[in-house]
Amino acid sequence: MMAVFNKSDIGGARMSAQMKKFGFSVLFSAFITVTYASSAFAGTTEVNDVAQNIVTSGQDLPGLIAAFAYLLGLVLGVWGIFGLRDHVENPTQGHLPKALARIFAAGALFALPIMSEAVLNTIGNQALAVDSDAVANQLSGALGGLSGLVPTMNFNNILANIRDAVDEVPGLIAAFAYVLGLVLVVSGILKAKEHVETAGTANEVKLKESVIRFLVAGALFGLPTVYNAMFGTVNGSGLGLLGNLSALLSGLGFLFSSYAGTACNPIAGGVAGVLGTSSFGQSLCNILLHTGAFPAFLTAVGYVIGLVMGVWGILKIRDHVLNPQQTSLWEGVSRLLAGGFFFALPIVVEVARATIAPGNLAGAASLPTTGFNDGGGFLAGLIASIMGGGACPAAPPGGGGGLGLDGVLVCFMNDIFGPLHVVLNFFAFCAGMVLLMIGVSRLIKSAQDGARGPGGIGTIMTFVAGGALISYNEMVRAFSTTLFGAPVTRTFAQMQYSICGGAGGCAEEAAAHATISAVLQFVIIVGLISFVRGIFIVRSVAEGNQQASIMAGMTHIVGGAVAVNLGPLLNAVQTTLGLGNFGIAFG
Repeated sequence: MMAVFNKSDIGGARMSAQMKKFGFSVLFSAFITVTYASSAFAGTTEVNDVAQNIVTSGQDLPGLIAAFAYLLGLVLGVWGIFGLRDHVENPTQGHLPKALARIFAAGALFALPIMSEAVLNTIGNQALAVDSDAVANQLSGALGGLSGLVPTMNFNNILANIRDAVDEVPGLIAAFAYVLGLVLVVSGILKAKEHVETAGTANEVKLKESVIRFLVAGALFGLPTVYNAMFGTVNGSGLGLLGNLSALLSGLGFLFSSYAGTACNPIAGGVAGVLGTSSFGQSLCNILLHTGAFPAFLTAVGYVIGLVMGVWGILKIRDHVLNPQQTSLWEGVSRLLAGGFFFALPIVVEVARATIAPGNLAGAASLPTTGFNDGGGFLAGLIASIMGGGACPAAPPGGGGGLGLDGVLVCFMNDIFGPLHVVLNFFAFCAGMVLLMIGVSRLIKSAQDGARGPGGIGTIMTFVAGGALISYNEMVRAFSTTLFGAPVTRTFAQMQYSICGGAGGCAEEAAAHATISAVLQFVIIVGLISFVRGIFIVRSVAEGNQQASIMAGMTHIVGGAVAVNLGPLLNAVQTTLGLGNFGIAFG
């Protein structure tokens, strides 16, 4: 035994390293054993069960670590006493600082709970201010309480089930961070001992290796404090997350179509009229209602990603301190910053929207129109029939035979026009949220990633495209004003000549006006889709996609805006050609 404790400096450090490796091996083996030996593990049905089993099976790990630290403290204490004896017997050979370091390390290991509380208080301890359940529930509620509207299984139920199935993951992350923090406290104590033992030698252990382990352990113990700091960095206004979320969803503008009012809005338009499946338009409304919880799901996903980013960022900062040449400080800071953005995803959405188009979403979704020419009540009758759940009239106005192709076109467009616009609004909103999440995730990349790096043109355009998609109706209005001088798409068509031979009009003329309006509706929908497609193409160009071109993207955007304003365009063409008295006036 005496031979062991009289080793040289290098031998003593090697023994300490071997003891630590042995201790970590024991911890890992014990963790795996209790996890797989758990009787509950065999009954796992979802991610929550796995997370709970891991947390339950590993709940004795802190006690095991404390026991290991106690045993290691005994060994170090005995080792330190022998060192003191050697120093007294032979002051030239025995090193007093080493003996004292071992004794102090033993005392710190005996007092592991006190050491853990000390490093925790260094960082701070407070409750986490970001509540994913509250955020997701408010989003789901704002979108119509979607799981309660439809009792049958739908996509909302699947999303809600996924979210419920992983809501124990934050607890697993916290448990992992706590165990890792205990290990780092023990490791920090041993590193402090090694620093004293190897001082002045070629293998000197720097004091920073001990200090950073204590600080990282305190950050892992005080994760709520770190998370709140991450969230507060993004939410600089000091407003609560739910307050910003309420501002974001004020008016639920993406559920509104200025062309068809609240056709698919389960709050303003009533649910009974849109839950049926008697028409294609109602099926489109069902798609919206049955998938409307997707923004809430994305918010919950962003919350979990933020939790992981927080722990990851803390560990990256530790790696930077230990090896600055291999790990840059930006790798840790960027992950903490990205985690804050993920925590505040609704705020990021609002900022991106307000940057592109100020005002609430209700205003952004409205594109002023003058209304469609219903052909003397023909369109009004069709709309009332369709929205009431009935079928299109069997004949056009004025009597005659069965409904012709023009009547079929009118029926079809008035059935799908409003719902399709609303669904496109919702798709653009969700796509914008996804693009913003992609842009935030790229903050953790390096400049070597080029256009997709944190400061690359691809990343910048990803944020811009996300904001443009969230407020694309307002973008269409801006292009309309730029091209035609006013944000008005003139849709009231009036033929400048009579096809009836009289001044009072006739059924044929009314049907013609209704058909022209149906054609305008079709072109407007094509224009809106083309506008959204153009935004994606421009982003692809910035990403470096060789198959996309800026000309194609701008063609889609400008062409879409022109298609939405087909009425003003035709007015301009007819005025230029001098056909105002013979064509169709759009007002």
